[in-house]
Amino acid sequence: MIAVYRSLMSGRQPILHVLALFSLMLLFLDAAYLSPLNSRGVPGDVRNWVPMAVLVSGLLSMATFGWKFYSIYRSGGDKTESGWSSGLSLVFVVLGGYMTGTAVDHMTFFSDPNNSGKAAADALGVKDIRCEQMVLVRLTSTGADYRCPVSISLGIMSSTPFVPWPSYVPGHSHELKAAIDMAFRETHRLDGK
Repeated sequence: MIAVYRSLMSGRQPILHVLALFSLMLLFLDAAYLSPLNSRGVPGDVRNWVPMAVLVSGLLSMATFGWKFYSIYRSGGDKTESGWSSGLSLVFVVLGGYMTGTAVDHMTFFSDPNNSGKAAADALGVKDIRCEQMVLVRLTSTGADYRCPVSISLGIMSSTPFVPWPSYVPGHSHELKAAIDMAFRETHRLDGK
């Protein structure tokens, strides 16, 4: 909206800004499998592109607004006029850092695709986890690290939904690991492998 307003005031064509923003929005929604144009459904082994989009957006935000802040600082112009610009630039640098950090945290949690994913703790009969949604799980040698989403979940149809901090409650469960191991053993027994 800011870009559209500025282009209206400067005499440029705002339709180009609107089309660019709309295209980026559709690409983001398509990456999250939420696009109205998505007729292909969601395959079971789909890659969740939301964390990569958040990482790239965070890095671009830090670089762009960091450069803008540096330019304002180096220009040495009127401090009252540049105060809002430099303050907002710093806010967007911090927000870009947050976005980058949450994306890296997600990628680190799901770094081993063979030992991470999502599970329904209540369906597995796990009593020590109180979560009404699917939990994000990473199996370790001592148990299972889990994250219970409480608000924002993007790409929920993939095996690795993006749940940025602080919108989850973390925990560790020995009972969850035992239930997952038992389910794997039972599956292999039934498959005859």
